[in-house]
Amino acid sequence: MTRSNERDEGGKHFVLVHGAWHGAWCWATTARLLVARGHRVTTLDLPSHGADETSPASVTLADYAARVLAALDAIDGPVVLVGHSMGGIVVSTVAEARPSKIEKLVYVAAFLLPNGTSMLDVALHDADSMATLNLVVRPDEGVVDINRDAVGEVFYADCRREVVDHARTLLKPNPLAPLATPLVLSRASYGSVRRFYVSCAKDRAITLATQRLMVTEMPCEAVHELYTDHSPFFSQPDRLDDVLVELARA
Repeated sequence: MTRSNERDEGGKHFVLVHGAWHGAWCWATTARLLVARGHRVTTLDLPSHGADETSPASVTLADYAARVLAALDAIDGPVVLVGHSMGGIVVSTVAEARPSKIEKLVYVAAFLLPNGTSMLDVALHDADSMATLNLVVRPDEGVVDINRDAVGEVFYADCRREVVDHARTLLKPNPLAPLATPLVLSRASYGSVRRFYVSCAKDRAITLATQRLMVTEMPCEAVHELYTDHSPFFSQPDRLDDVLVELARA
């Protein structure tokens, strides 16, 4: 695909949902690139992430979804809802609650799960995932953290050192409860929304084998594969931007 800087007249409205330990900050470049091409973008911090100071022990998957639903309800018309990594379980939950507000779901190296499955059900069976090997679970605090010494290799293997160092300072312990909560999805609601997948071939957090297995079990309208690590918004922002724009036009 050849990159184009042309503006999309009457562009889409993207809502970008981050993954575990991250915040809206990880989408800054993606948002800037999409806006430059005529689209509107909303990014947000899920509860207990980024600048949000909610106690992680109190946060549920419903709280995550409520934060995104509030953003959707403030936007006129349907959106392109994008979830990265853990954000996949959030956008799926939101699609079940408000399918009419979502034109397309886009999963970027994200957990694409069937009804009745939790994120941990899949993540803990991804035997080659470096994220799983570096989890630090603190049940007494209601959080799961990631070994900070390993985050460069786990999430940002293709990124510049300064990007890795900066990201490391912004990561926060993740609420545990949302990851253990089975999704409740129906064909009538969630199943009515068009969905797409963007896989990351060099991903060490959610292995490519696991990404492909999820797509096999939950088929998508189209799958785009990027030859990058788990964080294409840092390692290949232009390519990710191109893919998101192409999917917006689909």
